[in-house]
Amino acid sequence: MSVNSRAPGRTLAIATVVGTVATLGYMYIAGVQTKKEEGPASVYNESRGLHSGTNDARLNSAEVRQTVQGERKP
Repeated sequence: MSVNSRAPGRTLAIATVVGTVATLGYMYIAGVQTKKEEGPASVYNESRGLHSGTNDARLNSAEVRQTVQGERKP
């Protein structure tokens, strides 16, 4: 085998690694940005927002729907 016959495979492997790293980097940055915009609100933890004594896990299905649609503050 000559070295040139393996070049396309190596190029594809490098492109795959670069694409994967770029995607992971974008996902990390998007996650950090979302946390910054949305704040520490969590479905499972105590809220640290406007209503610091409330727990989001206690919402019933109607309250969850209202919160998601913006009709109600969490």
